[in-house]
Amino acid sequence: MAKIVADSTRMPHEDLRAIVLKKKPEWSKYQSVRASADKLNSLESTDSAAGKKIIIDRDPSILDAALDALAITEDAPVQWILTVLFDMLRDDSCSYDCLEDVLHKPQTQQHFNQALMGLLKRKASDQYIADKAAWILTAMIGNSPKLFKESQVKAVMTELLDVSTSCSELGTVEGFANLLKAGAYRKMIWSTPGVSLLITKFDPRAATPALLYKSVFALWMLSFDSEGVLSGEERMATQKIRDTLINSRSEKVVRLSLTVLRNLLPHRAFTEQVVELGVLEVVQQLEYEKWRDTELYDEIRDMTSQIATKVQEMSNFERYERELKDGRLKWGFIHSAKFWADNCLKFEQNDFSALKKLAALLGSSDPETQAVACHDLGEFVAMHPLGKKQISKLGVKEAVMQLLTSQEQEKKDVRREALLCCQKIMLNKWQEAAV
Repeated sequence: MAKIVADSTRMPHEDLRAIVLKKKPEWSKYQSVRASADKLNSLESTDSAAGKKIIIDRDPSILDAALDALAITEDAPVQWILTVLFDMLRDDSCSYDCLEDVLHKPQTQQHFNQALMGLLKRKASDQYIADKAAWILTAMIGNSPKLFKESQVKAVMTELLDVSTSCSELGTVEGFANLLKAGAYRKMIWSTPGVSLLITKFDPRAATPALLYKSVFALWMLSFDSEGVLSGEERMATQKIRDTLINSRSEKVVRLSLTVLRNLLPHRAFTEQVVELGVLEVVQQLEYEKWRDTELYDEIRDMTSQIATKVQEMSNFERYERELKDGRLKWGFIHSAKFWADNCLKFEQNDFSALKKLAALLGSSDPETQAVACHDLGEFVAMHPLGKKQISKLGVKEAVMQLLTSQEQEKKDVRREALLCCQKIMLNKWQEAAV
């Protein structure tokens, strides 16, 4: 058994699991659980998760005996108990109801929490033990959040985020994916410093399918909350989903990524990023891949249709007018050459009222707004047949020239866009002279 423990940090968990279950502990030799040996031996009477659930359901004190066994300093019996509990929860979802009934007793719940937290606090100990302990504890919190106090949830997160944790990267991400199932704590969990970075730091080109799936799963959990839960990190989340769809050919990862997109598309900030980052083209390309499950093609086509609709909605003149009304311009898809090619003639509406508002924003106190305004005015001049004539009436050239003289460090982008705008105005002038 010593060899199992020694190799556990390097051996794949599934291989180790099979070895752990083959050799059942002799409980009578451990002083701390000797009195409960018969109860623990009863867990060995069946190999099925359903059978073990029935045993605990009939005699809840068996769970207390199992929790006592987790305090044994030798790794082998602890590995065995954790594997039994883990398999029970993974193989039969009804096991959550069984444990929930037992954990309704405050004393047992405290025992459960302390026993598993004790294993997480064993720094530099067995990785298999840490991963399984984290999974079992977080899975119960995710499925039965009402049994746990917010302070207990925060304590678990603290251990998982600790750089000295014995959990593997996958074990840590799995733990947070489980915690995010708890809707009551989801916002608090995601807003905790370090959590969003941990969930989204995966590299879709190098991550294992398991890590990739769990990371996307965590984002999926967030997609069920109301708009704003990502707290300004929509671009980062969108980028990760897009890169995952580009690099992963695991069907379950691709399907889950499409589901995340579907859930988040109704969120305005997320939709803007989906459109701006070209997710439509990425999803369209998936239809040309070879998938075993033919239903996945239908999901891809459906997602393509939904995103295409959003692209049409977001890349329109009304959206641009809303930005003008807000008085704040931001770089994005509605400031592209394609937008101006499609919409420049619409600026004639209401006696060029939108153009007048755009020209007025050259005097904004926000450098980004000034830079975008210069860019857009240059596009108008280049695209509209009467562009130069219209901006001449508004004194745009003089205002843009004034911005060129600014020496403020934060207006570097403004000066660059002002210069480009002037060049487009002058180019138009030379073209008229040539005619």
